[in-house]
Amino acid sequence: MKKADLITGCVLLAFSGFVIWESLRMPPSATFGPGPGFLPFWMGVIVAGLAAILFLTAWSRKMDPKAPPVFPGRKALTAVGLALLGLLLYTVLMEPLGFLANTVLFVAFLMAVVQREGFKLTAAVALLTTSGLYIIFHLLLGITLPRSPFGF
Repeated sequence: MKKADLITGCVLLAFSGFVIWESLRMPPSATFGPGPGFLPFWMGVIVAGLAAILFLTAWSRKMDPKAPPVFPGRKALTAVGLALLGLLLYTVLMEPLGFLANTVLFVAFLMAVVQREGFKLTAAVALLTTSGLYIIFHLLLGITLPRSPFGF
């Protein structure tokens, strides 16, 4: 993990430097408060600080010969690929299926195919997750969610 943390620290430090540089091209303040450059600048500073901490702690750490490999194995890559495929299908099917049916199917797909859980747990998590999201976004926040041609 030492090598992965060193690489990640360098990449994040370079990215945060880019964000800071670009945010300096925007006005930091506006008439009534912070301008468009305020948030990106400070987020870049925070990410740079955290990246520096990651890099320095990785640099001072000893190399562990029993450390797991940096890149995931075939099983993990398959799970990531299936999750990305599920996300793609989720976005494509949102309009024809609507939020409720599509979200139940998506969560069930993640639980059953990607995580290989049993039917009872898959059904419970899919229904509870969809119900919770519906209650929060539609009922409490009043956000209009996509509906299927059948009205749900």
